[in-house]
Amino acid sequence: MASAGYWSADRLAATNLLAQLKLEAPDDVIDTVARHFSDHRRSMMQWAGARTQSAIVEAMEAASTDYFAQRSEEWVRGFCQAEELIFTLNPRELAELEPAPPRSQGQILRSMVREARRS
Repeated sequence: MASAGYWSADRLAATNLLAQLKLEAPDDVIDTVARHFSDHRRSMMQWAGARTQSAIVEAMEAASTDYFAQRSEEWVRGFCQAEELIFTLNPRELAELEPAPPRSQGQILRSMVREARRS
């Protein structure tokens, strides 16, 4: 993530929006728009994480009634532990995506050589 608190994709989106609106903007305005995009992206990721966690919990609760009668006590304990783990996950952590650290030129070149050999 950039030191300014947003991804380069947020800054690119801000630059593109301002260009599409035909607005000349200094860097501080571009940074403000990029931070807004970043906040919105994070909010949507947190919402998606909460929805995902909720869907998993609902699916596990629905499945538990069918599985518990057919499985051993040890299996049921494992299922309950898995369900407990899911309950304790923070939806914010579940959805958080951080960009990978930038690759070096050597890593990029090795990747290109590997890809060329596969072709």
